[in-house]
Amino acid sequence: MLSSSSRNLGVFVLALAALTRVDLAMAEEASGTVDFKGKTANLKYAYLVTGPDSMDPNARVRQIILSQTDLAADIQACTAMGCITNNLTEGMTVDLVAGPRLFYWVVLNGQLIQHSGTEETTSLVTTHDEPGRVAGTLTIDDTGSGGPKVEAEFDVVLLKEFDSVF
Repeated sequence: MLSSSSRNLGVFVLALAALTRVDLAMAEEASGTVDFKGKTANLKYAYLVTGPDSMDPNARVRQIILSQTDLAADIQACTAMGCITNNLTEGMTVDLVAGPRLFYWVVLNGQLIQHSGTEETTSLVTTHDEPGRVAGTLTIDDTGSGGPKVEAEFDVVLLKEFDSVF
């Protein structure tokens, strides 16, 4: 039979494990805006996920999701990386891939307005950049070519790793 202190320790460990899982599902804060075609998303939440690159399934990509609404539970419920785009209605994704450019996708007005493009990596100025955490600012001004204007600041830790794109 377990002593009272052993039972209490067991309960504490289980409670701590549950809290840790809840913390992992929480959104990180972001600030900034995405402006495009007369619509604006006020960015409040940021997420970092990893998974296969949709263009090269043998390569891994880190993706930053910036959103006006909290998507943490939706992202955790996804079984494939492509699922995230179903839930993002006001914000953007940024794929951090090897090479001289970032890939981004902007979505506004309940996904009725969308734009994808590439941007020089200098648009992302990081204060922290490692596989499990990215912090910094993103500045994109593609208004000259009919694209969006983005000003965002974030500090995110890895929320989820995916094994498939779709």
